[in-house]
Amino acid sequence: MRDIIVITEGHISEYSPPKVATRSAYVRATILRGLTELLSKSGGDAVALAARARIPDRALRDPDMMISWTAVADLMEDLAQELRKPSLGLEWLQALPEPLLSFGAMALIARFTPTVGEWCFHSRNYWHHHTNASRAELLETNGGEHLTLRVHFSNLIPPSRHQVEYILGGVCALIRTLTNTDGEDIALVRFKHAAPRDTRLHEAFFPCAVEFECEYDEIVYHRRLHDHPIEFRPDVLENLLARYIEMRTEAIPDFDGSMRAKVEIAISSLIGTKFCTQPHVAELLGIGAKTLQRQLAKEKISFIELLDKSRERIARNLLRESNLPVANIAGLLGYAQTPPFTTAVRRWTGMSARAFRNTVTVSEGQS
Repeated sequence: MRDIIVITEGHISEYSPPKVATRSAYVRATILRGLTELLSKSGGDAVALAARARIPDRALRDPDMMISWTAVADLMEDLAQELRKPSLGLEWLQALPEPLLSFGAMALIARFTPTVGEWCFHSRNYWHHHTNASRAELLETNGGEHLTLRVHFSNLIPPSRHQVEYILGGVCALIRTLTNTDGEDIALVRFKHAAPRDTRLHEAFFPCAVEFECEYDEIVYHRRLHDHPIEFRPDVLENLLARYIEMRTEAIPDFDGSMRAKVEIAISSLIGTKFCTQPHVAELLGIGAKTLQRQLAKEKISFIELLDKSRERIARNLLRESNLPVANIAGLLGYAQTPPFTTAVRRWTGMSARAFRNTVTVSEGQS
């Protein structure tokens, strides 16, 4: 492993395997995008299938909700058998109405990064806000012409083959979209699992050779792709945030199309990343930061107030609906340390985060 090094924003360091979840694993519900389209021809009921896998029906409406990674694996395995789709993960990707917008903030991050390499770096950092069930590392070989995006999964919470193929296939699809190419600079895709009986869909989907029963799940690409500029097609870039907002309107209470509501959606999507700032949100909306400030002022609210409101809403949901450690929730909401988050929870609820969670649990038990 001495010839493997990690590419970071400011320097290159020796490789060490990242940690992944060893207990409860979660993923953002955005992974469920495309389920309805996938079931359209078979007439399946997305809500009923999700419920059978212990996934709340709200997850189909709120892409930023955290849901069980294991439940998603169960859902995919059930669907693969019922629909007789042995490569369900790839067929799910093909059913996505807008692949770029189906991967959460990774699409919005691309709006702020000039090259694929920078997008990969920031997307990798965002990854741990999307799920704790896997970790991505960007690697290179000393003096080599290839770079590797390697994805690690927990051995204690092994993923479904369909989940792995969905994730690596999704990254390849995003790269093709962001570079406006056929992905010819992607050199190789490797999977740890064994090859399915029929690999024709893999050969058609991936723009490169695919290997199975490998040591790692990873995508190998030419170094020149790292420096390739992000090139949105005009039709993709136009109204990017507008379509993104439309997908998330059901997740925001009382969405009314106002500037306040649009900013709140942008904040909830970018929260926890370095791009959750007033200038970046203004850029997404196609206006200047001062213009955004003035328009929010007309609605008698500020960006800071909306950030606090979004944090409160997400924190309440996560404390109610998940068993994520408080420190993890603090990180998801962009707090550098846990104490400021616990102080904020006490301000929002009048009690500590643990007490609020226990109160909710007791209330549910009595109902």
